[in-house]
Amino acid sequence: MARAIVLFEDEGVSNLYPLTLTRSVFDLRCGALTILEKLQKLLERYDGTRWWAAEGERVLIFAHVRSYLSEYLKARGFLSSLKIGGNFDGITLINGRVLPTSRLLEEINPQWEGKYVCNGTVVAVNLGDNFQHLMKNYSGKPLANDAFRDLAERSIEAKIITYPWDLVRHNGAEIESDFEILVDATIEGSERLRVPEGVHLIGEDVILGKGTKIGPGVVIDASDGPVLIDDEAVIMPNASLRGPLYIGKKSMIKMGARIYGETSIGPVSKVGGEVAESIIHGYSNKQHSGFLGHSYLGEWVNIGAGTNTSDMKNNYSTVRVSVNGSPIDTGELFVGLFMGDHSKCGIGTVFNTGTVVGVCCNIFGGDYPPKFIPSFSWGGTSGFTEHKLEKAIETARRAMARRDRQLDKMTEDILRSVFEDTKDERLTFLSAHSM
Repeated sequence: MARAIVLFEDEGVSNLYPLTLTRSVFDLRCGALTILEKLQKLLERYDGTRWWAAEGERVLIFAHVRSYLSEYLKARGFLSSLKIGGNFDGITLINGRVLPTSRLLEEINPQWEGKYVCNGTVVAVNLGDNFQHLMKNYSGKPLANDAFRDLAERSIEAKIITYPWDLVRHNGAEIESDFEILVDATIEGSERLRVPEGVHLIGEDVILGKGTKIGPGVVIDASDGPVLIDDEAVIMPNASLRGPLYIGKKSMIKMGARIYGETSIGPVSKVGGEVAESIIHGYSNKQHSGFLGHSYLGEWVNIGAGTNTSDMKNNYSTVRVSVNGSPIDTGELFVGLFMGDHSKCGIGTVFNTGTVVGVCCNIFGGDYPPKFIPSFSWGGTSGFTEHKLEKAIETARRAMARRDRQLDKMTEDILRSVFEDTKDERLTFLSAHSM
């Protein structure tokens, strides 16, 4: 028998709001892949002694997440951590905020029972018969570090995502490491140097997926890092692309766009203007002129024409960002915008450094809006009101239909949960910023 792997959310998930309000922490994108996808690929390609359970070629990964996300994950084929029976030698929990590596898998000793810790954060845990009791105490809620206080401890090196800007900071290096995985595995039928006539290539680490279309005058510069263009992506004429860069399946880069390195664009997105060192999770639009820098946009986001994000302060001091109602010094000189799923902004919107926008917001107006805007807020510099739940859901349904996707009941239930869970912070915000 082998060990069951459980990806778990810990209490640090709240520091990654609004990005994790609508998804599990291991569904965040960093590099070309999400954290979950990285782990799956590493397990499938691992060339050492395998100690984890699988069904044929499928690695068995269980999930421990917040209760309102569990049905959505179950529909994607995940197994609930509460369903683990006695068919395994033991259980290995891996923190969903950890960027997985082959070295991490090698250092987890399945014969040793205890916890692996990096800078005070539990990275992984090997458990035996005491697993079910632990899961029962934390059913439907993130695990606390204190849950493992009685276990033996070993130190381990790991990259841990603590705040949203960590995803942006690690993105370039993760694109490069993902390149080695994707070059043979993910982009089927890919070719490194199959470059159409009229396209200017600098460097060799370029992958063009199956069915990609690249217009004349496009410059692909891989001199500072690889460029991965996934299946059926479209690069329109005269766009400039600089690595390390990932462009997802069926995404479109508009004419004359300038996409700088350390940028990841997920599937089915449309991107134009100027983008630098940013992550667009997927199914989002930033089609027009304007600058997006050092930012993370969720899914089903729409950025209006001429929108600009500031990602550096004029006095060159480090940027502060609101996290759970408190300002946090990021220690970073460059921090842009973090915007949750299904949020929109109108033409000419200007976002200050370190701005956080929640889920299902609609923002408009030509001046800087507040640096923190809670979920389901509607307005701009003239004030805000609540974005009514049913109207927000109808907008989400229409936006998804435009990409031939349906707003299923599970996703709708997640949005309803977010609406309720963010009610208090929204009321506090609206009392100070009402129309």
